[in-house]
Amino acid sequence: APRPIATPLPAPRVSLRDIAMRGAAASLIARCARRAPGAVESPGIGALAARRSHGTASHGSGGVRPDHLTRTAGEPREDIVADAKIIAVHEETPTVRELVLEVSDRAFTFRAGNWVDFFIDGCPKIGGYSMCSTPSELPKLRLAVKRSLHPPAAWCHSEACAIGAHVQMRAGGTFCWDPAGYAERSAEHLLFVAGGIGINPLYSMAQAALLAPRSSFPQLRRISLLYSASRPSELAYRLHLEELARGDERLRLSLRVTRNDGAEQEPWEGLTGRMGVAELRAALSEESAGNKVLSYVCGPPAMTDALVDVLRSELGLPKEMVRSEKWW
Repeated sequence: APRPIATPLPAPRVSLRDIAMRGAAASLIARCARRAPGAVESPGIGALAARRSHGTASHGSGGVRPDHLTRTAGEPREDIVADAKIIAVHEETPTVRELVLEVSDRAFTFRAGNWVDFFIDGCPKIGGYSMCSTPSELPKLRLAVKRSLHPPAAWCHSEACAIGAHVQMRAGGTFCWDPAGYAERSAEHLLFVAGGIGINPLYSMAQAALLAPRSSFPQLRRISLLYSASRPSELAYRLHLEELARGDERLRLSLRVTRNDGAEQEPWEGLTGRMGVAELRAALSEESAGNKVLSYVCGPPAMTDALVDVLRSELGLPKEMVRSEKWW
């Protein structure tokens, strides 16, 4: 049957402020590209030529480590640098602030697990933050930003980051759950392993997988999420994750804390200590989990490297079925 002809939408009005912000974003990208040759192309030229393999990516910022653009130099980006307005701000944990944004460009898109280049007018650095929402929520988009001294994160935790503030974003990355991907469509078990703020992309992916029609993924019988944070209050999205687990028998949720001691100890009767081979083996050995496991690991570099090695070397998962991303 022929597709219905859509009524053209009126062209959005572009203000002088929008034009200035686009110019500022382009200028900032160009300056960073000069410091890291080949890292990022300027808007309008096209997406980066990039590796499309699902390997290990590194992101975040702080200290003397390379910044977000340098770390993501080899990863693809969308062409669109979209304007966005903050429509809500929420303190998700004592150190994590959630921003809810409305994206003005309807062509803006991403895959669950992707990140954005985050442009702030007047800020000398470009932030890099994973979406914790799903593509189906667009034009609304959610980011959860950990407090730090890095200029973009500091801005996100300042009074300037308020309802009505405008920023710009461009989506990118290969770390994702792609409903059209062969591995995704053949997996019987999705294993998500998160440490700290590394929960963001995995939270997005888990929601997207649970929202997908079961008829499209009849073989997907188990979704395991192993999530650790320093203290119970730092388990971002805990209440919603527990709600999701109660509402879908496929989701198995394991929460743990690693440093809940001393004078600031919080009430906690759950698991403690860092994750290791025993925890991963237990998650993989569930009778109904199936043999085709697609795993995702995201967290601090040392944790991510160690658990990826366990999954591949000790537990025998094929290299291409273990995907990872590092966040500082």
